[in-house]
Amino acid sequence: MSTNSKKKWRKLLANLALLVFSIVFAVLLMEIVVRAFYPQKLSFNVSQWDEYVGFSNIPNIEGYSQHPDYEMFVKINSHGLRDREFDYKKPANTIRIGMFGDSFTFGEGVQNDETYSKVLERLFQENPDIKQSGINVEVLNFGVGKSGTSHQLALYEKEGKQYDLDMVMVGFLSVNDFSDNWNGVYYLENDSLIHNATAYSNIRKIQGVLNHVPFYKWASTHSHLVNIIKKSATIYDDRMRGQKTIDLSVENKELDIQVIEHKQIELTLRLFEQFKKEATANGSSFFVVNFPFKFHKSILDPEEEDPSHLAMCDTLKENLRAEGFELLDLLPVLIKLPTAPYYFEHDGHMTVKGHQLLARNIYEFKLPDIMLLISELKTNNQ
Repeated sequence: MSTNSKKKWRKLLANLALLVFSIVFAVLLMEIVVRAFYPQKLSFNVSQWDEYVGFSNIPNIEGYSQHPDYEMFVKINSHGLRDREFDYKKPANTIRIGMFGDSFTFGEGVQNDETYSKVLERLFQENPDIKQSGINVEVLNFGVGKSGTSHQLALYEKEGKQYDLDMVMVGFLSVNDFSDNWNGVYYLENDSLIHNATAYSNIRKIQGVLNHVPFYKWASTHSHLVNIIKKSATIYDDRMRGQKTIDLSVENKELDIQVIEHKQIELTLRLFEQFKKEATANGSSFFVVNFPFKFHKSILDPEEEDPSHLAMCDTLKENLRAEGFELLDLLPVLIKLPTAPYYFEHDGHMTVKGHQLLARNIYEFKLPDIMLLISELKTNNQ
């Protein structure tokens, strides 16, 4: 190799080294700035793009997420549930309840065995009359973070109905479920639900590829910069899905907020109707639990105007009751209690005590129905 060629290669390598150093320095500098001024929740990806549900939990993953309020260990089973393993076929002398919902049901902030689903399961299993009956009660956690009734219905259609559930519960959180449904995988056309998972942007598909890169999982649980990029991508994804939903469901794009809110209520009601119809057809009873958000407590101030989602929720509850839905409204329960023991200080999710409170109320609400099922099961076994 000539002297000139060697000089050119040395110069090229030096430029490449300088470029790499500059990129690494810039990334480290941005990481320091984000950590100092915009600290983020450190979390590995739990969900992935799903061609039918929109997004679902990634099977067979486990890891830690860190937040100023908590450190949470998550383990997802082979079918995508944040739970232990369950066969699709229900064991003999067993009653099964499927709990569908968003991050409140998933249990953001608490450990796998501290979610209200698992607390509820233990309450039933430890009941003296149920223990004496010899009947086992299983409560399965189908919770998926950032989902709405729309995604939960799709998840039930794809996965939930295979589990031979005796009861199906859907947890509803009005502060975000109306908008999550609007941005979900169904839209209304001539009063008919149309499934449309293609409303999702490519963000979720890209995320699915990144999930298979080992370094990405490490970066997600250590880098504030990576997590602020993830958060921004999620916001963009939500915005794009929302716009596509408007394009699909209405001809007039210039809608005022009242019209959109009315359409969100209408869509949500139709989703519940379809959910109940399919659950009933599969031999499951169906009920809805209305969960209160931490900042619902602002409505206690007479000078504060009620948030619009609360008025929307009141309308939805009236319609559900009028149509014969079984509804447990926990807003009146939680609104009377102090916030601190039941919700995290900086995060809107519920603490261990909050999940215990949810489980206790659902337990008392459904215990008579469970005892009736036990009685019927024992009679059939004779």
